[in-house]
This record gives sequence, C-alpha cells and structure tokens, in this order.
Amino acid sequence: MNIIWITLETILPANSGGRLGVFKRLEKLSKNNNIFLFYPYDSEEDVEYTKELKKYCVDVKLYFRPENKRKAYKGMFRYPYTVSSRNISAMRKDIEECIAKNTIDVINVDFPHMCVNLIGLKTDIPIVLNEHNIEWKVYRSIAKSQRNIIKKFIYFIDSYRLKSYEKKILKTVCPKLITFVSDKDMAFMQKSWLSISENLALKLVPVGADIVHKEGQKKEKNTCNQSRNIIFVGKMSYGPNIEAVQWFVKNIFPQILSRYPSAVFYIVGKEPTDSVLALQNTNIVVTGMVDSVSEFYNKADLVVLPLLNGGGVKVKLLEAVSYRVPIVSTSVGAEGTVYSNGKSIFVSDDCNTFSKMCINVLNHEMGAMLREWPKAAPHHHTVRLSQPAKS
Repeated sequence: MNIIWITLETILPANSGGRLGVFKRLEKLSKNNNIFLFYPYDSEEDVEYTKELKKYCVDVKLYFRPENKRKAYKGMFRYPYTVSSRNISAMRKDIEECIAKNTIDVINVDFPHMCVNLIGLKTDIPIVLNEHNIEWKVYRSIAKSQRNIIKKFIYFIDSYRLKSYEKKILKTVCPKLITFVSDKDMAFMQKSWLSISENLALKLVPVGADIVHKEGQKKEKNTCNQSRNIIFVGKMSYGPNIEAVQWFVKNIFPQILSRYPSAVFYIVGKEPTDSVLALQNTNIVVTGMVDSVSEFYNKADLVVLPLLNGGGVKVKLLEAVSYRVPIVSTSVGAEGTVYSNGKSIFVSDDCNTFSKMCINVLNHEMGAMLREWPKAAPHHHTVRLSQPAKS
C-alpha cells in the first residue's frame, strides 16, 4: 500500500513514549508498504534525523514549526494554540500534490492536532486517526492539578476548545477508523462521540514491550550500607511528568532518605524545565537527554511512576517492566494496562503507603510478594517496543 503518514513532530530520536510508539509502528509497516511522511519540527537539530527516516520512507517532508508560530497566534481565535501552530499551509499543499502524483491507499494521522491539515481536503481516501490520548481530557486533568490560577484557567479553556475541535474533525475530516492505545479511552469515545460520525470504526491497538535480556549485567543486591538508585524516566517539559517528580520529591523521597541517607533519585529525560533543574542536590540528579536509558535501568533498584495526571497508556511503565526492575506507581501511572497492585508492580495513591512500598522494595522484601512476573511482553503486543529509547 501507499500510505501518507502525518505526525505531530519528528519521531527520531525516539526519546519519548509517543515518539517510540509511532516509530516502532512506522518501522514495522515500512517493510511491506510505501510511506510518505509529513511532520513539523521545532529545532534545527531534528533535521539530522531526516536521513535516518528515509531508510523507512519513500519521501520525508518536514516543516519548521517556529516559522508558523506568528500565524498560530492569529489562528488561536479559531483553534487552540497546540492545533493552530501545526496548521501549516505548505504541508497541506504538499499532501495534495502527493495525492495527485501517487495512488494513495490510506492517510494515517497521529494525534488529532494534525487533522487540521486535512480539513477541506476533497478526497475519498480513507483516513485513520491514531488517538494516543483523548487530548482534551489530558488538558482538563492538568488544569485541575494547577496551583497557579492563570495556568489553571488557560488549561481549562484550552480543554474545552480542544474538545470542540476534536468533535469538529469527526464531522469535517470524517476518519473511517480511530485507533486507541487505551481501552478506557476507546470506551469513552464509544459512549460519548460515536453517534457524531456515521460509519466510524474504533479499534484498540495496544503498545507493548519485549523483555530485555541483560546477559552479563546481573545486578548484585545492595547491602544496607550501600546507596539505592531510584529512577523516573520521561520528557521533563511535559506537565504531568514535572508534577510527578515534584510530588515524589516533596512527599516520598524524604521518607526514603530517612531510611537510606545516600539514596539517589535520577530524573532521566530530555528538556528539563527550570523547576525540575531546581530539584537537583546531592541526592537528586537531573540528567537531561541521555543517549540510552538502559544504563539507568540496569543500575536501578527501583523505578517510580508517581503520576497524578495524564491520559492513555504510559509507555514508560511498559519499558520499565521490560527491564524487570521493581516498580512503584500511582493508579494513574498504571492506567490502561493489565497491571494492578501486587501483580508485577505495586500501586498506591497514598503518600505514606507509596513511601512504605518504596522502602520495602529497597529492602528487597517485596519481590516475593508479587503474584506474578511477566514472562513475555507486558500487554497485547500489537506494537512491540523492543528498542530502548533515548530520553
């Protein structure tokens, strides 16, 4: 098949859950299909990955998003900024030319934001929309957690505007199929919006992760006098990730330090904000972007997922399980997966319970309490995320 593939940003380096999921699907589908890839990018550094992407695609076209931002502010009267900044006339023109020159069988769109470039497109080519999250629900969740009144107001307003926009594209772009990584998101769509568009099919396409076999890297248990290494992995300019590490540092880590004064918390991920960098001290390391997360998983005694907000399936959870490192998570961190408390991971939203779980794991006392440990990929692995991502 000939596939036009439109996505939110450059997908290399695959240093976030969203990028990794998109890249692994593209990598697999490119083996038997011709892919024409279109996406905006934010940094000149992203251009260097074009050559790598051309190994998988017949053609790659990218558009410098900052050049569109002035127009985006004007377009905010029509769309939320996250959408209007990706409303790129040059991309729309190139998509039309691609359709005119090639027999395109399907248009695949990652993230509803990018559907803005298909509004008004006159074609009978079936369109597939991949809903990584229901975006307006994510914004609503972030708004509720904001302490800054202005930011709370902005997120609330944008959540309503995104909801209106997402309904609009169901009517105007008319996708034939919407895929989800979360069964909860799919059930919500089926209940709430399915009546908006006729002949709309929904399908669950879960993400997964292969178990990482670390031959020759077996980690010895620390003695009581040794340090304990705790890690969190994620894009550190993303609101829910910032909120997560701040909550952990304030409410959980002090209790861990009272038991293990030399414990180190590694915040591993690209684009740390000033508020995240401000957390650094003797016991807290903010790495910024790293070449590979493997070295951190290999030395970790514990992975924490203290997420309070955010939607969809957390690829960071599946990645952590693939390394067979003990995990303590909030219910949000485990959302959309088969895992629950005591079933391969430990889950609690209570500060004291979360802290006790972490300490017991670091004491090497809780491994035997797990009811099972996955022997295969930790989900219905329609998409297999077998390569460790950069972060």
